[in-house]
Amino acid sequence: MTSNRVYLSAQFKAMDEGCSIDCGTLMENAADTVVKRLYYVNLSPGKIRVVCGKGNNGGDGYAVCCMLLQRGEDVAAVAVEEPASPLAVKYRNRFLSMGGRCTGDICEILNADTLVDCIFGFSFSGDVCDRYAEAIETVNKSGAFKLSVDLPSGVTADSDGLPGLCVRADATCTFTAFKLALVSYPAKRFCGKVYLEDIGIGASVLGAQKPFADLAGSELLKLLPARDAEGHKGSFGTLASVCGSEMYTGAAVLSTLAALKSGIGLVRLYTDSACAKTVKVCVPEAVVSPDAEKISLKDARATALLLGCGCGREHDDLIIKLLTHENIPTVLDADGINCIAGRIDLYRSVTVPLAVTPHPAEMARLTGKSVEEVNASRVRTALDFAKEYGCVTVLKGAATVTAAPDGRLCINTTGNTGLSKGGSGDVLAGLIASLAAQGVPLYEAARLGVYLHGAAAERLAEEKGVYAMLPSELPDVIGRIMHFG
Repeated sequence: MTSNRVYLSAQFKAMDEGCSIDCGTLMENAADTVVKRLYYVNLSPGKIRVVCGKGNNGGDGYAVCCMLLQRGEDVAAVAVEEPASPLAVKYRNRFLSMGGRCTGDICEILNADTLVDCIFGFSFSGDVCDRYAEAIETVNKSGAFKLSVDLPSGVTADSDGLPGLCVRADATCTFTAFKLALVSYPAKRFCGKVYLEDIGIGASVLGAQKPFADLAGSELLKLLPARDAEGHKGSFGTLASVCGSEMYTGAAVLSTLAALKSGIGLVRLYTDSACAKTVKVCVPEAVVSPDAEKISLKDARATALLLGCGCGREHDDLIIKLLTHENIPTVLDADGINCIAGRIDLYRSVTVPLAVTPHPAEMARLTGKSVEEVNASRVRTALDFAKEYGCVTVLKGAATVTAAPDGRLCINTTGNTGLSKGGSGDVLAGLIASLAAQGVPLYEAARLGVYLHGAAAERLAEEKGVYAMLPSELPDVIGRIMHFG
């Protein structure tokens, strides 16, 4: 079992087929974990109704019924359709032989205090119709606690997009490893609390499959750059930054603070005169030039470049020049992204190793899609953009997606709604650029930065709550996590 990898449905099928444990034992193992989890999430389940489809997910349901009946629970199976798979038939018959009750009356769902959803599993795709639609609609009408097995029925395992008709689960019990729909929005919102259970598929079987995506976790801290005990400011990188303007001085301050608090040796900020005055007061550690157009990366000895945070559109030509004539790791954010929108082919002439950090509206401008289309398939949107334009792509939002041009993919697991405030993105951009300047490869810098950014928000929420926490408080906490874990 793995808690930090995501696989596709075809891979789960291959795992089942490659496992040395017979399918019946796997089904009983799955049922056992579901029953144990059921008591964990709902100590007094009351009347339990297990809604079963015709396939092996229904078989899981009938096996659950057998175990609950043995425990003396008031349990009945509601068959949406007669079992068709051999294992579903086997466990339905076993349940009946034990004196269990199986009904085809969908209205029985409404009599439940607890519902176990075993209609569809990871192999489901397409539309829900006929009695299945009636059953799912009735499940959603019920006021019972709803535990889905494997996936909420109607949700497609390989899609993070908005599903059609599906069960709205309070909790989901899934097996072996995560499916995409369980970890990425908007599909994730229908899954409730997700529990990953071990049913006995070994590490060797998992190891035969290349994960579709990684989930960001504390193991990313191993990517932090080493600190040489004999180092000096030149040892820890120099970030050149074209950020800020008279109206958006905060963007320059926040991105610069984030870079400095995350270990960079030196930040050289190139901005306008109005912004420069503010930054010199707020961040005296930065070296500030009041004329962005005079930037010289060679003179600055820059090891990474940050472009766009709050700089407005007056530096568009400069940004394009830097993207097409330099060759150091570069993070493009905010107005740097907007500079390219509408001229997307410019990405094909970019010479720098590039990471872009759009929020959904900026990604919509880049791709010509609507925001709704971007959010309907966040993972595919980020992955397709990274591959087509050859840049690391950080699509911000709940469960931020980081994609690399070579197909590597990371879905973030940290963060909260306290990050939904102006300035949070500037902190993230400064953090990623700082890590890159310190020598962390750009894709790794991006996914590590996203993880740290979200982890800091979680720590702040524990102290202040999501309503009161501020982006300006993030850099301090990020630095503490980097040092203390």
